[in-house]
Amino acid sequence: MRQSDAQRECVLILGNSQTEEMRGVMHSLQEVFGAAELVCLPRLSELKTESVQPELVVICQNWPDEFAGRILTELVRRFPVSRFLCCYGVWCEADGRTRNFWPVSIRVPARAAEFRIRQEAEIIRGTAPAYPLTTGRDEIFHYQAASGSDTEDDCLAGKRVGVISGDPVYRRMLEALVQSRGALIASAARRAQADLWLYDLDPWDIVQSRLMLLGEHPVCIGMMGLAHPETITAARLLGVDAVVCKVAPEQELFQTISRTLQEAMIPPADC
Repeated sequence: MRQSDAQRECVLILGNSQTEEMRGVMHSLQEVFGAAELVCLPRLSELKTESVQPELVVICQNWPDEFAGRILTELVRRFPVSRFLCCYGVWCEADGRTRNFWPVSIRVPARAAEFRIRQEAEIIRGTAPAYPLTTGRDEIFHYQAASGSDTEDDCLAGKRVGVISGDPVYRRMLEALVQSRGALIASAARRAQADLWLYDLDPWDIVQSRLMLLGEHPVCIGMMGLAHPETITAARLLGVDAVVCKVAPEQELFQTISRTLQEAMIPPADC
C-alpha cells in the first residue's frame, strides 16, 4: 500500500463540485472515501501544497476551457505520486476531439464516474494494478472489463430478470449478458414475479410516459445513453432505482445490480 493504516486518505477536488452534474461524483467520493479528508477548492491557485498531499486529485470540469492547458502539468509537478481523475459534464463531451488538455486515461463522464472512482480507490489501496497517464483507450477498456469481484459475478445467479427495450437487438444483447451471469429471463407479462427489471430509457420522451402508467414494479435499473442530471432525477421519481450509462463498462452494470439488490433487501427503519 502507498500509505500506512494510521494515515488518513486525502482527496483533492478542484473546480465547481456543487453543480447538479457533479452531485453524483461527490456522492460517490463520500461513499467510497468515507473516512478520507475531502479538500474542495475552486482553483489550484488557492491550494497550499505543503498542507495537502492527496492520494487522488479529482477535477470537476463543467464546461470546456474551464481550466488552463497547463493545469495538469502543474498538478503532476506538485503531486507526482497522486492519482488523477477528470470528471466532465455533458458540455465537455467533445473535448477529447477538440482539446487535449486531459489524457483519455483520466477522463470520465460525471454521470458514469462511480465505477471509475471505485477503481481508483482499489488502485490507491493496493488491491488493483495501476495504469499510467499515457494509457490508451484499448488498454483502459481491457482493464475495466477485467475488473470486478466474485460477489458481483454471482449477484444474478438464479435471479429472474426482465428486460424492456424498444430496440430488439439491444434487448437480446442485455438478455444474453445477464444470462451469462446465471440469471433467468422473466416474462414481460409477469412483471411482479421478477427480481429485477432492466429498462431501456431511450428515447426518454416516450419511455417517460410509459413509466408514469407502469405503477408499482420490482427493483428497476434504467439504461440510458446521454443522461442529463435532470433526466436521471426524473427517472428516479418515477420508480427507477438506479441509472447506468449504456456505454459504461459492463462491470459497472453488475456493480449497480449487486448494490441495488442488496439495498432492496434491507428493511426500512421504523419511523
